Amino acid sequence: MNKKEVIGKVSYLSAVSTTDCYKVLIALEEVLSSELKATKGTRNIFDKLYRLMTILKNK
Repeated sequence: MNKKEVIGKVSYLSAVSTTDCYKVLIALEEVLSSELKATKGTRNIFDKLYRLMTILKNK
């Protein structure tokens, strides 16, 4: 999937506008990017991403 397809699918499944989905996904991308830089590698970022997804799923 490309970014446009992801935004469209998230928008459809969440009933949130594509504009708002775009803003949220861009912000998430920035957060994950900064975390990756802070951890200086991919090993820890996957653990953090998994924990983030678990938190979001349980809300």
